Amino acid sequence: MNLETCMDLDKLRKRDAEALNIWVHRNYDDIYRLLRHLTRDVETAEDLAQQTFLKAIQALPSYRGEASHKTWLSRIAFREYIAWRRKRRLFLPLEMLSPKVDPNFAAIEDGEALLAALHTLPSALREAFLLFEIQQMTIEEIADVTSSPVGTVKSRLHHARARLQTSLGSTFQEIRYECR
Repeated sequence: MNLETCMDLDKLRKRDAEALNIWVHRNYDDIYRLLRHLTRDVETAEDLAQQTFLKAIQALPSYRGEASHKTWLSRIAFREYIAWRRKRRLFLPLEMLSPKVDPNFAAIEDGEALLAALHTLPSALREAFLLFEIQQMTIEEIADVTSSPVGTVKSRLHHARARLQTSLGSTFQEIRYECR
C-alpha cells in the first residue's frame, strides 16, 4: 500500500465527504456490474450496490489491507448478494415487462444467450465464472471472496466452462474471448 493510498484510507476512515464520494465513483461500476450479472436485475443490483457501499463505509475502520481493496469490496458485495438470494427464495419473473437495456450487454452479440446459459448453471458455478471471466479476479481472490478453497474454485470454473461449452457449442468460445 503506497503513502497516497494510506492518506486516502485515513480520509475515508474519518468519513471525509469528498474522499468518500471519489471512492464510491471509482468503484461503483465494478461492483454494480458484478451484482448485475449475479442478479440479472437492474434495480436489485443498484440496491445491493448501495448496501455494499454502506456496509463498506461502516467496515472501513476494520479494513487491514491484507486483501486488495477490490477483493475486500467484492467480498462485501458478494455477501450482500448471498443474503439477498437467501431472502428471495422463490422468484417468478414477469415476462410481460421488458428489462432496461444495459449498454455493457449490448456489446456482446450473443450476450443474452450467454446470460440465459449462465443462469441454468448452479449458483456456485455461475458465481465463480462471473467473478473470473467478467470481474477478472484471480482464482485466489475468488477463493477469498467466496470463502472457498482454491481447488474448489478451480473445479467450479472447470465445470462451469464444460457446461457452457455443451449448452452453447462453438458460440461459447467466441463469447468467452469477447468477455475478456
